[in-house]
Amino acid sequence: SSDLLAAAPPPVERSDERPLQITAALYVLSLAVTALTAAPFMVEALGTAKATSTLAYIGSASAATEIIVAPILGAATDTLGRKLVLTGTLASVALVNGLVALHPSVPLLMVSKYISMMGTGLFFLSAGAILGDKYRKDPTKLAGASSLLFALVNGGFAVGIAVGSQLPGGLRTAFGVSAIGACLASLTCLLTVRESLPLEARVPFKPRAFNPLAFTRLLRHGRQLRLLVLLSALTLQPIFMGDFFQVYGVSQWGLDKKGLGVLFTLIPVLGAFANIVGGPLIARFGLIPFTLVATVSNLLYWVGCLFSFKMAIVGACIGALGAARTLAASTMIASAGAKAGMPQGELSGDRANLTAILKVIGPLLYGQLFVAGKAIGAPALPFAFNIALTTAALFLVPYALREEPGN
Repeated sequence: SSDLLAAAPPPVERSDERPLQITAALYVLSLAVTALTAAPFMVEALGTAKATSTLAYIGSASAATEIIVAPILGAATDTLGRKLVLTGTLASVALVNGLVALHPSVPLLMVSKYISMMGTGLFFLSAGAILGDKYRKDPTKLAGASSLLFALVNGGFAVGIAVGSQLPGGLRTAFGVSAIGACLASLTCLLTVRESLPLEARVPFKPRAFNPLAFTRLLRHGRQLRLLVLLSALTLQPIFMGDFFQVYGVSQWGLDKKGLGVLFTLIPVLGAFANIVGGPLIARFGLIPFTLVATVSNLLYWVGCLFSFKMAIVGACIGALGAARTLAASTMIASAGAKAGMPQGELSGDRANLTAILKVIGPLLYGQLFVAGKAIGAPALPFAFNIALTTAALFLVPYALREEPGN
């Protein structure tokens, strides 16, 4: 492990990340272009009930596959390099979306949704390993680099939604544009993104026994990593609410399609803002103070959701920094894991495994909380649950993010 860390490349200038940032923006934009077209096509072809259940099954299947595949691909990037896995993921999305554009059908659309949803997790696995290679010894710089990448991702999603809503021609056009965007992202990655793991730092691939809870490897490397894994789970879980938020918006807030559009466009825009300013604020004030402020900001949003749509919007705007609350835990896992001798690919794979598990748990958990809440006259129970999670994260931040003696 010490030889691997010694052979790893030193930090490079932030400008070397621009190709990766452009790649991420193109990729997310290509996915967002299709966000408003897939579900209506499925509803028209299958009916509302069957389309809804089919989309839910696809989401669960992709997350379940990611639970298994992420640790394997994470380890593979320590053997093959980050760039190969990253480029292959983008090319796969370009291929399946191109097939949908050429021959729109329910089976191909199902395959496209499955590959695209799983590919997003694998994309960030590889991208996270690249950033970890460069800044593993400096959590503040790693947080700054990650925040800018996430800002571009949020911005790309918002732009993609706007572009997709204006495209003529329905499913064929949207998926054609998406395939071109994913292809451009793949070519950008292939031609301009630098491989961050040199040949001498690569390790032989060692297949591990199947472990659907691969993230538990992180728990074996000291108290700080255990606290960081818990903090990461507390801050990430509210992101994976599934379709609950849309159902709640329609049934409890009386939102129409325009109202939902306002909400789901505002959130990524605020996310882009939070991550743009997150890096400089972390550099100036430090990881712990910034994360405390970001966590309190997120708490304001969930409190607003308890009352009304307008209060939710107010809470989101006042607590705009809340979207950056996950930065510190993610970057500190990379840094603390590297100090414990874990390769960055393995680290990224284990983090992705945890994220995929939360993706599976989230829709089931929030759906049940909503049903149980309605039964007792408290349909906003899922928001109260998020307040509890966020409050717990707030108290955990100073302990999890504090540098341990000797590090």
